[in-house]
Formats: sequence, structure tokens, C-alpha cells
Amino acid sequence: MNTLQATRFLARCTLWTGALFAALGLHAGPAEDVQQADALLRTGDVPDAMSLLRRAADQDHPLAMARLGDLLRAAEFESEAVVLYRKAAERGEPAGEVGLGRAYADGAGVAQDPAQALELYRKAEGRNYGPAFDQLARAYRTGTLGLAKDPELARAYQRKADAAPKNAAAEVR
Repeated sequence: MNTLQATRFLARCTLWTGALFAALGLHAGPAEDVQQADALLRTGDVPDAMSLLRRAADQDHPLAMARLGDLLRAAEFESEAVVLYRKAAERGEPAGEVGLGRAYADGAGVAQDPAQALELYRKAEGRNYGPAFDQLARAYRTGTLGLAKDPELARAYQRKADAAPKNAAAEVR
């Protein structure tokens, strides 16, 4: 068997294995579902992304819960989003903490509670989560969440937000 024949044989085996796994309903797992959903969101395929996120969230994956919450909130299903954010936050997921914090800050799906929003942002800040820094920068810039306006602190938090690792896909706003 020459190199070209071997390459073709390997490609056929890979395709047949993939088809077999697909037919059996096997998939890599919730973390991979979240990664694939993030890729689908970048292409605009929201329905398929939601399906993957729902499957991963049903398997108790906290980041999937937070991402699905973001999509539900964007579609104005605030109460459902809050349930998912809360579950994710209880599991220590900073995206869930920030999502739940935003819900409390806006009074979306829960009673407005700026102190609770600030507490959740601070938790996510402790995990070096960029969107938490962004929310705190916004609060210092506008003097909300019970914080006094402080342009200097707002700039410092914005620098932290810009420098924070991008450990998750961008949140849906």
C-alpha cells in the first residue's frame, strides 16, 4: 500500500468511526459541547448553540448554564436565565456570578438589588474574571450599585478588564 492509499484508508476509517459515534448518539462531553456552542455562536447559529448548551447544562456544566442564561436573557426570558445563573454561581462559575449580578443590577427576572449585584461582581472579581472588572468599572464610572463615582477607580478596573485572561467566550449583551 503506497502513501496515498494509506492516507485514503485512514480518512475512510476516520469518517466511518465518526459516523458510527454519531449514529450511537455518542459525543465528547459537556465541556466540548460548550466549546462547539461558542464556535456556533460566532457563526450566528444560535439554535444549534442553544441545543448544545442545554445538553451540557442538563449535565450540570456550570459554564454551559451561564452561557445558556446569557442567550435566554438576550431573548428576554429573564426568569429562566436567573435560574441558570444561580445554579452556575452556586458552583463557583464566575460567568454565572456576573450574569446573576447583572440580573440583580437591572431587576431582570429578580427584584432589583444593587448590593447583591455588587457582592456577586466582587466574587467574580476574586476569580480574575474580566467581565466582573468591566461591570465594576461601569459602576464606578456611573456611581451605581451604591458606589460613589470615581473616575480613577473606573479607569483602573477598565485596565484590569482589558488585561484579564479571556477564559470564556464573550457574553451575549
